[in-house]
Amino acid sequence: MKHFFTVFFVVMVLLTPLAAKSQSAVNIAYIDLQKVMLESEPGKQIRGTLTKEAERLKATLDSKQNELQRLKDAAEKQGATITPEARAQKEKDYQAKLKDYQRLYNDYQTELQQKDMEFTQKVLKQVEEVVKSIGEKEKYTLILEKSQAGILFAAPTVDITNRVITLFNESAKRKPIR
Repeated sequence: MKHFFTVFFVVMVLLTPLAAKSQSAVNIAYIDLQKVMLESEPGKQIRGTLTKEAERLKATLDSKQNELQRLKDAAEKQGATITPEARAQKEKDYQAKLKDYQRLYNDYQTELQQKDMEFTQKVLKQVEEVVKSIGEKEKYTLILEKSQAGILFAAPTVDITNRVITLFNESAKRKPIR
C-alpha cells in the first residue's frame, strides 16, 4: 500500500506540469447560431425572401378560399329552390374544390419548408467556413454552438457570435448566398 502511494505521488508530480501546460493552451469559445441567422444580413435577406414567397402563396390560397366560400354561399342560397340532383352536383363541386385547396395548401407548406431548409443549409455552410477561419486564426481548441452543445453557462467573454456575424456579413458581400 505504501508502494502504491509512492508511485501515485511520483506520477502526479511528473504529470502536473503537463496538465498545467495543456490547460493554458485550451482556448474555447461558443456561438449562437440562432442569433447569427436572425441578425446577420444574409439571414435577414433570406427571411425577407421567404416572407415574400409565403405572402405570394397566401394570396393564392386566399383567392381559392374566397372561391370556396362563394360556392358554399351560392349552394346555401339556392338550396331550397334547386333540385336535389343539382344540389348534389354543387356539393360534389364544392368538395372537389375543397380537396384541391387542401392539397394546394399542403404543397405550399412543403415548398416553403423545403426552401427554408435549402437556404438554412447554404447559410450554415458559409457560417461554418467563417467559424473555421476564426478558429484557425485565433488558435481556438474548441468552438461550440450554444444551444446544441447544451451550454448552461458560459462567460460572455467566450461568446464570439458578434464577431462571427460581422465576418459572415463581410463574407456574404464577397460571396452572396443564392
